[in-house]
Amino acid sequence: MKNNMLISWLFTPFKFIAGSKALVIGIVVLALLSIFGYLGNVHFGGIVGPSIADSSSESPYILHACYQLSACISMTLVFYIMARIVSKTSVRLIDIAGTMAVSQAPFILVALLGLLPNVHLHIGDPNTANIQEIMQVVKDNIVMITMISIISILVMIWSMALKYNAYSVSANIKGVIGGVSFTIGIIICEILSRLINYLVINLIS
Repeated sequence: MKNNMLISWLFTPFKFIAGSKALVIGIVVLALLSIFGYLGNVHFGGIVGPSIADSSSESPYILHACYQLSACISMTLVFYIMARIVSKTSVRLIDIAGTMAVSQAPFILVALLGLLPNVHLHIGDPNTANIQEIMQVVKDNIVMITMISIISILVMIWSMALKYNAYSVSANIKGVIGGVSFTIGIIICEILSRLINYLVINLIS
């Protein structure tokens, strides 16, 4: 019974939390991601997955805050519109906003990994570094790269499962229509959030 409850909270938490409660938790999640992302130099340029930056690069906190804001706005608008199109029941904007924000929670694990200095590899300028130098850095750190990659993939799968659950519960939709509309929504969100972040980067650089 306890194991089932734990699994429910990890993968289908929106059976228990929604509305303003989910929104408050989601805001806390986004704030933590922006802070840990800044401190650990982990970039959340899209909604699908983060990237751990080179040890020699630095970025202002405002950029990491914009990452989370653009992700929240993109997912809220896109999935709310999508839900209104395909769902036969009423859809509340606050439910979409709150649950989608909470679905970013697994990425906190990757952001915390960024606080470890050894995960930040330095390969120099990619435009001038030769392939042998890059491959040597990869070879010397292959175990760590593999472990980080596995953790990142698992976290992305977990977050994606939460996003689908957030959409499914908030829009009261499942099956083929739910799966197809969710996939389309994710693609649009990824493009939209990256476009917003691209504009922000150009603005502050």
